[in-house]
Amino acid sequence: MLTTRIRGKRAPVFKEDSPIVEPIPPVEEAREIEAGPVPLPWLTLEVVLYTLLIGLTLALRLGYLDWYPLSAAEAAQSWPALQLYRGELPTAESYSPLLLSLNALAFWLFGVSDATARLAPALLGMLLTLLPLTLRRQLGVRVSLLAAVLLALSPTALFLSRTLNSEVALAAGALLVVAGFFNWAEDGQQRWLLLLAAGLALLFTAGPMLVSILIVFGLVILVKFSTFKTLWQQGLTRSTPMPSTAPEPQTDSPPPTVTPEIDSDDGQTSSQLAPSTPPSSTLHLPSSIFYLPSFRRAGLFFLACLALLATAGLFNIGGLGMISSFLPDWLSRFGLQGRPDAGFNAVFLLTIYEPLLVLAGLAGLAYSLLDKDVLKQTLAAWFIGLVILDVAMIGRSSGSVILPLVPLAFLAALALAELWQGLEQEGSWGNEGLLLAAGLVIAVFSYIGLTGWLVRTCTPEDTICQYAWLQPIAALGLFLIIAIFFGFMTQPGVAGRGAALVGVALGLFVVISIGWRLNFGPLMDLAYQPLAGIPASTGLLDLTETLTRQSAERTGGQITAIDTTLAGVSEPALLWRLRDLENLTLVNSAAEAQPTMAIITPAGVELGIGQPYLGQEFTVNAVWSPVGLTPQQLLNWLIYRHIPTLRPDGSRVILWLSPEGN
Repeated sequence: MLTTRIRGKRAPVFKEDSPIVEPIPPVEEAREIEAGPVPLPWLTLEVVLYTLLIGLTLALRLGYLDWYPLSAAEAAQSWPALQLYRGELPTAESYSPLLLSLNALAFWLFGVSDATARLAPALLGMLLTLLPLTLRRQLGVRVSLLAAVLLALSPTALFLSRTLNSEVALAAGALLVVAGFFNWAEDGQQRWLLLLAAGLALLFTAGPMLVSILIVFGLVILVKFSTFKTLWQQGLTRSTPMPSTAPEPQTDSPPPTVTPEIDSDDGQTSSQLAPSTPPSSTLHLPSSIFYLPSFRRAGLFFLACLALLATAGLFNIGGLGMISSFLPDWLSRFGLQGRPDAGFNAVFLLTIYEPLLVLAGLAGLAYSLLDKDVLKQTLAAWFIGLVILDVAMIGRSSGSVILPLVPLAFLAALALAELWQGLEQEGSWGNEGLLLAAGLVIAVFSYIGLTGWLVRTCTPEDTICQYAWLQPIAALGLFLIIAIFFGFMTQPGVAGRGAALVGVALGLFVVISIGWRLNFGPLMDLAYQPLAGIPASTGLLDLTETLTRQSAERTGGQITAIDTTLAGVSEPALLWRLRDLENLTLVNSAAEAQPTMAIITPAGVELGIGQPYLGQEFTVNAVWSPVGLTPQQLLNWLIYRHIPTLRPDGSRVILWLSPEGN
């Protein structure tokens, strides 16, 4: 049978402008099949870094919490909790209901000690370090990770997390509110409302600086009212339950759940989920937010947390009344009358303790103010508003510096993330790396020259010694010349990134050095730290050790059985140290003191008791100020945080002991 084949022009199988798909070689395909699924897909670099950060945060904040004895301000906060723990009603005129509740719980679980008295702020400080993770979607992975690292290593945040104060709780509560609101506005999930409610409960029970936070946040909302109204409506829309509709009849056509779309760039077809939000005409928002189950649950959760944290689980109903005193207390801090807990302003403290945060944060502040992102602008306004209020407030506490520090850490993280991205995309070890090495060598040379000049005593004839302080200035000029040269030879961005990298490296070294001296240095040097306020002195430890030794000698080995009278001494730190004495009597003055084995009176006060007593003077706290230092002394103090020639002063008491032992 004969067949005829007609030859003609065949149509091409693929279009000429279609992308060419090359087949996978058999060997590579076999390797992919043998490899199988990736083990532990959740174990990413980000998870590893956060795990290491959590371990570092735990070690820094919980290790050696009793390294320093409680100061007067700390003891004043811990004493009401001790009274409640012993079954008594708190007698203090002012305290933090939140700290009382948490400290009483810590005393009940782990016993009474300096470490357990500081356990609550340490845990809140850990929470503050991890909260940037909740803003990961809004700010990005790098910014949230860098903010967490900066808060973990911050000398200020670390010290305030290791001391008993309410400002750490206020900072954590404010960040909880910000994170909860912006995440809820994005996806409308219930958990973010609960996070916001928990933050509000912390704020309203922590302390009087709550008023500053409310004022700043309220002004931010007023200035950006239209933007926040849009976010509010967006959150309500996404948290509103969808109206139920009648089931549609089944047909043979596929459901329109996937909409094919053609990508205009490469001509390929992709699938995109159809929007799940119905048209605005079908959405019916409730007239009141409390008609929504999510808001009702969040409101009940807030009230429950507020009641429990303010009243120590209903064991201290007076804590609710203490909340009403926050506003008068806050207003009194603007008066000209001095307060015993007043500290330096935030501008001074941030400058001497957080040089890296300040320099990077100012760059991030400029970036945020120029950005259209409402969260970044909120962080910038948070920082600016609280700094202004802190400077105007004469009676602010030293711990209030952490309130503007938290947004400053985020602003610094924004700037450092930009540097990170620039180095990743355009940096090289041959350019920025060489500038980094040169900058570190010059910095070491400058440090050696500066410290050598500080410890030397220059004679009038030694001209070289007198002008040795010019050595670090000349070294800085040399580095600037090198950076400018790199900018001309390569690109200006190379010089900028290299100089910024040197600043970050030196800033990290300075921050670690300052943080170690502040948190783990000798007690005798703590008075030279303005952030510490008025700390306890070594004399307080000597006094309690003397009492313990005398009690053991006079009562047959019982270290807490000595009969002691505290006459006219109102030092909370001393009262806290004597809390375990079984026979402790408190009187208003030395004239009311009865003959006991030991009597403690203020210095310069005579006993007026007919029996002979032997007295020894002790300094129970330390007071020092950097005001009035010469330039050389100021540089010495900034580097070492210690000046041997200028000793701190403090309150003194006299321990009187009966020689007969009766």
